[in-house]
Amino acid sequence: MSGSGVRELHFSDYYRMLVVEEEDRLYISVDVYKKGFDYPVTKSVCVRDDFCLLYSNQATTGLEPELAGKVIELVIVGSKTPAGLETLNVRWVVKKPFSDEELRKVFDASWRLVKAKPQNSSPESL
Repeated sequence: MSGSGVRELHFSDYYRMLVVEEEDRLYISVDVYKKGFDYPVTKSVCVRDDFCLLYSNQATTGLEPELAGKVIELVIVGSKTPAGLETLNVRWVVKKPFSDEELRKVFDASWRLVKAKPQNSSPESL
């Protein structure tokens, strides 16, 4: 990946990856979905007591070595609403250079981190 800007990639029908490129790093946002949020909350931002975004900083242990060596930050994002807890997103900050093959590995690793798989149906039907 070279140049600068924003890319939207799809490795599944319903879940996207946004990649924002800066001079020496990439900011990667991977859409995921799982009911529940099974991670220690390191930060929460609430608009009301029962409507919150939940953030969980993650260690890079357990990642493929070529990914772990490039990861600067790894955060799982979820939500808390009256309907319950949900896991929604995995955010990565990685060092460049970073190939399209490595982006695919980030997508797959994101789903492994949340212990789920992309569904064959839309998230709304889950």
